[in-house]
Amino acid sequence: MNGKDLRDLLDKARSQGFTVRLCGSGHYVVAGRRGVVSVSKTPGGARAVANTRAALRRIGVDL
Repeated sequence: MNGKDLRDLLDKARSQGFTVRLCGSGHYVVAGRRGVVSVSKTPGGARAVANTRAALRRIGVDL
């Protein structure tokens, strides 16, 4: 996942009312009514991208 893909995912979450913040560990935290997901700032590989998308969908982000 490149930086633009990550920004697009986080922007979609923000536009749907989710809270997105950068923690000191270098991970983004996406929070909503259905849960919280920690997203690595530099996820590597196709499997990491798929897992990140799935985790965001589980908390209600419409991707």
